Amino acid sequence: MTSLFLFFTMYSGGCFLCILLFRARLSRNLYLCWFLGLLFSFAPYNCIAYQLGVFSWVRAASFAFMFIPFFHILNMAATARRVRICVALFQSSDGLSQKDLIHSLRLSSMTDHRLKILQQFCQVKIRGNRIVLVRSEFLVMARVFNLVKKILGIPELL
Repeated sequence: MTSLFLFFTMYSGGCFLCILLFRARLSRNLYLCWFLGLLFSFAPYNCIAYQLGVFSWVRAASFAFMFIPFFHILNMAATARRVRICVALFQSSDGLSQKDLIHSLRLSSMTDHRLKILQQFCQVKIRGNRIVLVRSEFLVMARVFNLVKKILGIPELL
């Protein structure tokens, strides 16, 4: 019982630390926050488990591998923001000014950063003072998720 309590307590602490580091903007790099959360929970877990005499290589490997799905959950959260930008641009046929886009999303801090990422991946272009959707891969993914949501009875995005 003690080893499982220790396992899940340290894992939860690592996930919480990762989110806290990213939300507090101590690092803008999501991957660094994830790695630090893993490191500062995995190392103490192994030390404490060894001291208590409940250390197991299988459990240590499981602990490390449990951070992989958490990593993907964080990535999905970041991707969801980019999808929101693409949906807003798709709904406006002639594009939006950055001010209008920020106003429609009600999130100024995330919009600037996500727009830079979308520009790097050639998803959007700036024409004059308007931001225009160029490629729509994110919309295809959104429509697939909407189909799944429809099957499950969850409200749709588009």
